[in-house]
Order: sequence, then C-alpha cells, then structure tokens
Amino acid sequence: MSPPAPAPGFLLGTPVRILSAALAVNMTLSGLKIVWGHRIHSVGMLADGYHSLLDSLSDLLCLLGSFAAQRPPDADHPYGHSKYEPLTQAAVGLILFFTGYEVLSHSYAQFKSHTSPVVGLSSVLVMGASITLQTLLYYGEKRVARETGDAIVAADATHIRSDLMASGSVLLGLFLSSLGVESADPVIGVLIAGLIGQAGFHLLREGAKVLSDHSPLPPEEIASLVRETPGVVDCHNIRARGSQNRITMDLNVHVPKNMTVLSAHEIAHRIESRIREHFPAVVEVVVHIEPDQEDSHDSAVSR
Repeated sequence: MSPPAPAPGFLLGTPVRILSAALAVNMTLSGLKIVWGHRIHSVGMLADGYHSLLDSLSDLLCLLGSFAAQRPPDADHPYGHSKYEPLTQAAVGLILFFTGYEVLSHSYAQFKSHTSPVVGLSSVLVMGASITLQTLLYYGEKRVARETGDAIVAADATHIRSDLMASGSVLLGLFLSSLGVESADPVIGVLIAGLIGQAGFHLLREGAKVLSDHSPLPPEEIASLVRETPGVVDCHNIRARGSQNRITMDLNVHVPKNMTVLSAHEIAHRIESRIREHFPAVVEVVVHIEPDQEDSHDSAVSR
C-alpha cells in the first residue's frame, strides 16, 4: 500500500506552529467580521466576529496548554504535565458555551428590533475569505493532530469545525436576507449558537473523562490478552487512565507460587510488551506479581 501523498507545507508542523497560525487567523477574521457586521447591521456576522474573537482567546489558551503539557517530568510533577491537555480541552469547552450564549443574545435582540442586514459584495467577500482560511486551518490541525496525537490540537480542530458551520450559516443568512427574508439573520444566529454549544459540550465531556480518570481501555480485552501469556495463571484489578494518545495502567497478575523471581520478572516484561504492542497509546504498564494460591504450575505453563 503506497504511503499518503505529502500535504502542502502550510498544513504541516508542530502543535505550537499550527496553534500560532490559528491565533493569527482568528484575530484577523474577528476584526474583519466585527467591522463589517457593524457596517451592514448583520447580527449573524457580528456574532461570528465575536465568536472568532473568543476563538483567539481559545487559541492562546491552547498554546499555553500545549507548552505546559510538553514539559518533562520534574520533582513536583513526577508523572509529567500531560493533564494540562484535558484541562485545556475543558476550558475551551467552557469558552464555547459562553460564546453560544452571546450569539443567542445577539440573535434575540435583532429578532425583536426587526432590522435586516444590508448585503453587498464586500460582506460576501469577507465571509468567503473566512470560510477559505478556516478550511485550510481545519485540515492543517487535523493532520498535525493525527501525526502527533496532540489532544489540544484535536480539540481546536473540533472548535474550527463549528466555526466553519457557523460561517457557512452566516453566508446563507446573508443570501436569504438579500431575498427579503427578514428573520433569516437572527434564525441563523440561533442555529450557530446551537452548533457552538454542541461543540463545547463535546470538548467539556472529553476533558472531564481524562481528568476524572475514566478508563480509556476495555479491561476485558486486557485480561484476555494477559491470560494468553505463557506462565500467567490469572489477572485482575486492571486499571487504566489517561487520554487517547497517552495511557498509563497497572494490573495484578497471578503466577505459580513456586516460580522464581527471575521468571516472574520476565513474565512481567512480556506482559508489558504485549500490551504496548496491541495498544500503542499505552506509555507505562505496572505489573504487580502475586503467587497463585493453587498449585497449578504445570497447567499454567502449558497455556
């Protein structure tokens, strides 16, 4: 099978580079959309502009979270700093909820005032540029997230996907308003608020799972894999935690009670190798060896 074709250079890079690009793009787009939204009296474009402004804050938060998560373990953090990733995810989710509320408020205000946007070529060009830049950014972040496994970049890509849907909805609202559909702009604003809220809920839920030590692996699969290892009588108390790209786990393994320490140690190494081979996201496995209470050495070795 031939390898995938390389992507253009601007789609590649490190998490810090792609997040820096996202910050610059969102700051530019927020200024354009807020200025033009005020000029043409479009609550949809204004809401999308403020959405981009909060995106800039989100990108800055993602950058800081990425810097913090990449720091190596130290005396105060012997397990490393990887939990800054889900913490950042949850924070971005909360920002999205706040953004959704703001968009909903703007939409309600315009619906009550019965004002319609003044649609022209400039407004269409602004939204077209927004959609083009966000599309490039989305595919760039998806590729970097896939290549690096960075949860913060993946979270920001999810965020940008909601931005794309929002910008597309604004463009549709402007088109309908130009045809005389007065309520199109505020209705589009409500739809954008719903999309933003849904994306926020997804990020908040995923971040909370990691922070609350939700198990990312099925214990039954681990147990089945471990019991197939020669010399293992049984295993139990399987625990795993972490994100989809960095999992730590521990488990208790029973071996025959008359087995030597050296043999038991070798079995522990084989178990760790098998688990990490089948689940590449696992970065650490702690195997607690216990002597089996039943004298089943022969049957265990024959497995």
